[in-house]
Amino acid sequence: MAKEMNQKQLQQKILKCNRCGTCQDVCPTFKVSGDENDVARSRLRLTRMVLEGKYSWGSETEMTSHLQSCLLCKACVTVCPSNVPTDEIMIQARAETNIVKGLPLFNRLAYRGVFSNNMRLVVLGKLIRFYQKSGTRWVVKNSGVLKLLGEMGKAEELLPGIPRKTLREMLPEILTPPQDAIRKVTYYPGCAINVFYSQIGRASIEALQKNKCQVQVSDSVCCGGPHQSGGDFKEAKRLARENIDSVLLENVEAIITDCATCGSILKEYSELLEDDEDYREKAKAFSEKVKDINEFLVGINFIREIGTVSGIATYHDPCHLARGQKNSLDAREIIRSIPGLEFREMKEADMCCGGAGSYGALHPEMSRKILDRKMNNFKETGADILITSCPACAMQLEYGMRRHGLAARVLHPVQLIDLAFKASEGK
Repeated sequence: MAKEMNQKQLQQKILKCNRCGTCQDVCPTFKVSGDENDVARSRLRLTRMVLEGKYSWGSETEMTSHLQSCLLCKACVTVCPSNVPTDEIMIQARAETNIVKGLPLFNRLAYRGVFSNNMRLVVLGKLIRFYQKSGTRWVVKNSGVLKLLGEMGKAEELLPGIPRKTLREMLPEILTPPQDAIRKVTYYPGCAINVFYSQIGRASIEALQKNKCQVQVSDSVCCGGPHQSGGDFKEAKRLARENIDSVLLENVEAIITDCATCGSILKEYSELLEDDEDYREKAKAFSEKVKDINEFLVGINFIREIGTVSGIATYHDPCHLARGQKNSLDAREIIRSIPGLEFREMKEADMCCGGAGSYGALHPEMSRKILDRKMNNFKETGADILITSCPACAMQLEYGMRRHGLAARVLHPVQLIDLAFKASEGK
């Protein structure tokens, strides 16, 4: 997504903006708020004013709020005639603010406190599952406690149903190398996949194995995406180095991920660590092997003699896949390959859903307005299955289904493949 910049580099990138307003046509936050301060050119102007000495980092609450409310979705970057990397500039602005004001409490507790430590995240997942299954959730919701927490209390609504087992706990029963394996790959299980969406991870591994891949799973850590988006380059780099040291590269064709965010971040390790003499070449070798699972399966011409899955499906493009990895076609090819499934394109399919990692918890009002626009577009398709390739998007879209009272399913493309294989096997 970005690499650390000094003040001169930051200013040079900002000055490329000619204030043409093209970003207005695609910016999700501007579309729902109509506030000029919520569009790229204005966020760049605010950042420039700090660099020119008119304000200091973090000194003005309203200014900081507008810089923090950028989704980092890259929509403006894609259409900008001057190629201004607004997402990178916003991340650097957050990093500069952190230097002056310190890391925000949420970043310290959630990103460094939990996501930086696999075991803590697993424990948190187990606690959330207990909360959901024990009746505690009903008591809390009816006690009014969540209302006392204000905006942060609303984040509880975003939680998906936590599976009984993490993906790593399921590995002994999942990893069954095919006797006719012709490829060897490393599967990278991201934080959300391991703890919140282990069913997606299982479907990914089984799809790879049925397509004659020997799959190995490394002792990896968080990709560092949440930390980097919050301007915490130091921790993002530490996690990148740890992954490079632990993820098995030897004799593998690719490093596979089924999380759009993880894939985008892992592919950019070479940029993140470009100035690190000890890791520059290792990071480049690592990033070159990273592939989104849709990209990989289409690339090896995955098995298409599979069973029927009935329904009408549409697809939501995760920002980190459509723009971060510039890949919007492979998932659609997988969807269209499923026998019995009708595909209907959704209006604004590549517009951010408002999830953006923890955005829904930190900016609930803006997030929900963007989500409502997405769900209205979904309803217009008449589909009963909404496909996406990112667990963070899946979490947001599942909340959208509940919020709008819809019974449609939210699935990853590999889950469609899994359903089709099971149908062909009579399961």
